[in-house]
Amino acid sequence: METRGLAEPLHTRRVSAKDGAPFVTDGPYAETQEVLAGYWVVECESFDRATEIAAQLNNCPAPPQVLASAYADVRPIMESASDFG
Repeated sequence: METRGLAEPLHTRRVSAKDGAPFVTDGPYAETQEVLAGYWVVECESFDRATEIAAQLNNCPAPPQVLASAYADVRPIMESASDFG
């Protein structure tokens, strides 16, 4: 069971592809019409490293029409209540 909270939407990065190359934009992203299809928790040394890993998702096999609109939002997980301060 996952019970940790996410950092504020302000701290989100969206990784997508533009002309076949990874393209990163900073948040916030709070689109209510979007649906969360799944998530991965990646433990690594920095937020930048997590963004690099997300950029590799573009290399996953998928139909071209899916890859054209696919993106990953990278958002830190808050470890304790004091992080929400």
